[in-house]
Amino acid sequence: KQWYQRRVRGMSDEGIRSTNNDATHCKRWCVEKAYFTDAFISCFVPTTTPKTPEISRGYYARVQSIRLAVGNFVRDLSGNCQIISVGAGSDTLFWHLSQHSLQPSVYVEVDFPQIVMKKLKAIKKHSTLSSVIGEECEVTRGCLHSPTYHLLSMDLRDSAALSTVVSLCNLDASLPTLILSECVLCYMPPESSRSILSWASSSFSNSAFLNYEPCNMADRFGGVMIDNMLSRDCAMPGILACKTLPEQEQRFLESGFSHAKAMDMNAVLATLPASDTQRVMSLEFFDEPELLVQLLQHYCLSWGWRGAVPQIKLSEPVP
Repeated sequence: KQWYQRRVRGMSDEGIRSTNNDATHCKRWCVEKAYFTDAFISCFVPTTTPKTPEISRGYYARVQSIRLAVGNFVRDLSGNCQIISVGAGSDTLFWHLSQHSLQPSVYVEVDFPQIVMKKLKAIKKHSTLSSVIGEECEVTRGCLHSPTYHLLSMDLRDSAALSTVVSLCNLDASLPTLILSECVLCYMPPESSRSILSWASSSFSNSAFLNYEPCNMADRFGGVMIDNMLSRDCAMPGILACKTLPEQEQRFLESGFSHAKAMDMNAVLATLPASDTQRVMSLEFFDEPELLVQLLQHYCLSWGWRGAVPQIKLSEPVP
C-alpha cells in the first residue's frame, strides 16, 4: 500500500484523461469487427488500429451489459427517470438510447473540462449528435444545457462542485435516478469515491449506482495490470477499494445504499443473451480462452440501490 502510494504521488491527471481515448478506440474497433453496433462513435474516432480478440471480447461484455442494464432501467420506468453518467468521456450511450426510443426524462454527463471541451466540439461538428439534443440548448461556462441533456465540465473529486449537479440540471430528487460510472472511481482516492457514492444515495431517495471497474487486483495478473498503468503515468489511487467483490458491495452499503450486488465480468458475460454471445465468439480466431477468463475475472459490474427503483437486469435484450 505505501509503495503504491509513493509511486502515484505527484502523477498528473493527463494519464487518467488518456484512458478515455484508449477506451473509445477499443470501442471503435469493436464496431468495425461487428462485435456491436454504434452509429455515433465515428464522430469521436473516425478510424482506429486493430485490437486483440480478448480486448474486443472484454469490451463487448462491458458495452452490452451496460446497455442492457441502463436500457432496461429506462424501459421499466417508461422513461420517467434520470441518468447521470459520471466520467462519461466520449461515451455514446445517450445517443444509443435515443436511437432506440429509450430516452430518460433527463440525461446528464459529467467529466473533466478538457474532455467536455472535445465532446462539445464533436457535438457542434456532427449533426448526427446535435440533432438528437435539439435546437433548444445553450453552452455556457464550458457546459451544455438542454431540456433533456446536460454536459457538465467538472472535477468529480471536488465534492462542492458535485453538490451543484442537481440544481444546475433541475433534477428531481424524488424521481428514480441511475448513476453510471465506468472505470472512474478507481482513478480517484477512496475518500473521493466514497463522497460520490454518498452524494448519490443522499441526493436521490430512489436511486441506483451502476459501477464498472477493475477488481480482484491483489494477484499476479492484477499486479501486471497495475504496472502497465503506472508505466503510462496513469495513477489508480482507488485500487485499494477494488480488491474483492464483497468489498465492492460493502462500500455501497457503507455509503447509504440499502442493497448491493457485484459480479465479475465472466459471470456478467454468462448472463448476456446467449445467441448474441455465441455470434461474438465466432467473429475472430482465438485460441487462448484462459486469457479471456483471467482478464474478465479482473473486472466487475457492481451496483447499489435504495428506494423504489427497478432491479438491474442484464439478460433481457433491448432493441
